[in-house]
Amino acid sequence: MGYLSSRYARYNRGMAGDLFAEMKRYVGFTEADARTLADLRSRISPYLPEVVDRFYTALLADPTARAVLEADPNRLPRLRVYLREWLEMLFCGVYDTAYYEQRCRIGRTHVRVDLPQHYMFTAMNIIRIKLSERLRAFQLPNACEALNALHKLLDLELAIMNETYREDYVDRIQSIERLEFEQRISESEHLATIGQLAASLAHEIKNPLAGISGAIQVLGAELNDGHPHKEIIAEALRQIDRLDAAVRDLLLYARPKQPSLRREDVSQIVAHALILLRQEPAFLPVRVRCEGLTEQHWALVDETQIKQVITNLMINAAHACEDGGSVECRISKHGDKVRLVIEDDGVGMQPHVLARAFEPFYTTKARGTGLGLAICRRIVETHQGTIEVESEPGMGTRVTIELPGAA
Repeated sequence: MGYLSSRYARYNRGMAGDLFAEMKRYVGFTEADARTLADLRSRISPYLPEVVDRFYTALLADPTARAVLEADPNRLPRLRVYLREWLEMLFCGVYDTAYYEQRCRIGRTHVRVDLPQHYMFTAMNIIRIKLSERLRAFQLPNACEALNALHKLLDLELAIMNETYREDYVDRIQSIERLEFEQRISESEHLATIGQLAASLAHEIKNPLAGISGAIQVLGAELNDGHPHKEIIAEALRQIDRLDAAVRDLLLYARPKQPSLRREDVSQIVAHALILLRQEPAFLPVRVRCEGLTEQHWALVDETQIKQVITNLMINAAHACEDGGSVECRISKHGDKVRLVIEDDGVGMQPHVLARAFEPFYTTKARGTGLGLAICRRIVETHQGTIEVESEPGMGTRVTIELPGAA
């Protein structure tokens, strides 16, 4: 383990060295610049305390920066010492990987104390001005070369500090993504467990339910039409049908079938679905209009599965409408896709409901399993298609499906 850790550390140092070398090439910082700055060390060192004073005077003038610096009474004295050491190192003459890593540690300190990034840029300008003033005051014979070398190095310092802020940003994003991923995995495992349990229960319920239904039908057949229990028998069968539909949904979601893809006319699939839906009580008070049925829209689909999607969505739309509401269905070509839009002018969905619309077992209805949209999405995605839901409270809902077209 120690061997692997040391190899990883060497790898990181190598990456850091490469990055710093690239930075130096970009600003044109050379060995001659390094020697020029090293020659200035003894002359500039006595004047560095005044640079430190000017730096923190400017920083403390800002209320936000002052709050950060004075949050801990020991912080400011400690940072003043660090800044003096940092300024001394500017003129050390050796700008290698160790120098880069040491500067990164200082930058990470700024990140750790929550010093906003723009203060770092502003503060660096203060240092640049004060050091430049002092170098000009020396009236050096190579003043131009010295100033150029200083500016290049301070540009490198900015780049290094900016890199530490970037590292922190990346770490935070990765931490958020990791937490979200772990949460999704946990939710998936939880749903998988529920799905397995639901499938087992549905399988156990299905056969007894069929037996109960058959027995009640036999009893009902023995009663004449005027018998007072006839309506009770009819209601019992309706409730059994509801249970049977719920069981079918559970089995379909828990044990999905792979689609048997064939070249089909989506317009005809919609037309056939509408013929069956006319018998649904939910559609009696609703106006239904469909565009595109007279044109052919070929796609590679499983007819039975896509018909189920259309049926589920149309019934949802009808249930969302009040008496006199309308449901509109539109079929069209969209590039190499077939687009199907089902839209209603019903009650719509609240944002928190819309956000969970495709979540299995989530429903706001008094009846239902909460699997309708989840099944629709699974079917559409196994067809390599997409499904989107848009909704506003009181304005209705629009579901858009796109399926791969076929010539």
